[in-house]
Amino acid sequence: MTQSHSAPALSAASKTLSPRRHTTEAQSVPELVNEQLAHFGIKADSAYGKALADTATHLYAAHDSVQQLWQVTRETLDGLDKADKLAYFNAKKFLSFQIAKVLDTLQNPFRQTWQSLNQDSQQHYPLFDNVPALFSATPAVVKTATYVYACTEWVEEAFEGKEATHQIYSRLMNPTNISLANAIVDLEAGPNAQEYLAWNFNSGMAAIDAMLSNVLSHGDVLIVSRNVYGGVFQLLHDYFARENRMAITLAWFDGYSDSEFEAHLESVKTQYADKLAAGAKLHVYIESPCNPHGLVLDVPAICRRAHAENALVMLDSTLATPVLHKPLQHADKASRPDYVMHSYTKDICGTGTTTAGVVIGETHRMFQPKGHATQGVDWSQTLFWDVYYIKGSFLDSEKAFDVLTGMKTLNHRMLSKVINTQVFTRFLSSHPNVKVNSHALPEHPNAGLREKMHQHGWPCALFTAELDIPELNRVEFARFFDALEPAFGHQISIGQTNTLILCPALTSHSELSREEQEKAGIRLTTMRIAMGSDNVRQLIAHFVLALKHAIDPIVPGFSEQFMSADELDTFYFNTVETVHRQQAGSQPSLVELLS
Repeated sequence: MTQSHSAPALSAASKTLSPRRHTTEAQSVPELVNEQLAHFGIKADSAYGKALADTATHLYAAHDSVQQLWQVTRETLDGLDKADKLAYFNAKKFLSFQIAKVLDTLQNPFRQTWQSLNQDSQQHYPLFDNVPALFSATPAVVKTATYVYACTEWVEEAFEGKEATHQIYSRLMNPTNISLANAIVDLEAGPNAQEYLAWNFNSGMAAIDAMLSNVLSHGDVLIVSRNVYGGVFQLLHDYFARENRMAITLAWFDGYSDSEFEAHLESVKTQYADKLAAGAKLHVYIESPCNPHGLVLDVPAICRRAHAENALVMLDSTLATPVLHKPLQHADKASRPDYVMHSYTKDICGTGTTTAGVVIGETHRMFQPKGHATQGVDWSQTLFWDVYYIKGSFLDSEKAFDVLTGMKTLNHRMLSKVINTQVFTRFLSSHPNVKVNSHALPEHPNAGLREKMHQHGWPCALFTAELDIPELNRVEFARFFDALEPAFGHQISIGQTNTLILCPALTSHSELSREEQEKAGIRLTTMRIAMGSDNVRQLIAHFVLALKHAIDPIVPGFSEQFMSADELDTFYFNTVETVHRQQAGSQPSLVELLS
């Protein structure tokens, strides 16, 4: 090949650009270029060959330079002031446009060559049209099952998990799905985001099943917090605990505090000492805040206690969302759960239009390329290869986009729900014959942990309430409950913009036996209320009207025993002001932002 370029030293980064990245015998960039031309049958001394060789040489050099730029970034980023960070960001952003411009310029001759090969074909080759999508202001919804691959040796590495940007099948990865995974890690882990990775699933239950399937082995012992979603109870009780399935021993934890968990842990170790000595492993699964009462557990303390016993901790943080609690941002790593799960279906998406879920964990537990082992975890034990790769419960691109869109308003929606929860629980508790199980009330036994665990001490927007009327029968209660529509949605989910109400004993926790329901504080007339971001005073007015319609004929004057309307309005305005001041006060000051 006749060209005037010098012969740069061959780097490992250069080899990754070669179609013969595994089998190359080249010792320099010019030799790599010659191999590339030969691989595609291009004559090096032709006009096309010379132009192609020149382009390829520049690409190999550019790839080395970008690798060097990334290395410099990693070494210097922490020491830069914000003005330099801004300049560096915009410089890199423009590089992306330049690279895309090169691709765009390539598309016209690419298209013409395709057309000359397929003059009678009606088939369209979409690669020509994908470059502009790189600069979509929102994540592109990539609706494809399969992907075009570059060459044999590249797709081989893709199947081994060593070519992260070369996706091969949407059951495994999809660009929109990956965009959502990156977004939830940034939101949940914040400054620790580089340590974590997420996999998205087509429902919250699929995410939980994947997490449990990855962590648990046959015969293990699992400590489970008592108040978990009914579907999780059913999954654990009817599948994982069955002798002919996984034979997992379930040890139900009824408490919330550090001391209660420590006592329970010691009891479990004693009770199942033989199993643990024989090789069974001990793990912990907790839900905080929990369903249906919305009460919180001392997550950091439980994590520290469990980790001291080498037990992995799995946390369902759906009801907290990263607005109320960010468990992966604790400075002490021992205080963080090993896995955090969210049902996107609930508050994070918030629209009630999509079912989806996610598991977040340390990167080495979530994915490693084939053949690797890190921190005692083999690649085959990671959640990706052990479960995600083979089960197929992936999240499609349209659902991923729905969740990404919902996440944009998460903070604003949660602020409204925090206000509504405080106001509505205060209103309900003002009645002498309404029992409210919500830590939003300062006198509630769980209020101290809520103050400790949640940002600003804000409450969970899920709680339960009961009418304390001994003479009320089921038919009479149902008449009142049915009258709560349409202000209160009779729907079985939570976390939407509208307020939802149901009876857990008959719906979300119907899988539990009456005895198990009693242990979980669930009775036939227990109402689970999931506050929305709607007008709380309209909700209160409708609730009173339903009582007048259905309960006053049984207990005269029942609806008139709440706090006065004026008191309620005063409490409402004070709460609105307090919550918004708390939110505004937690934001960095202008001085901090400019420093």
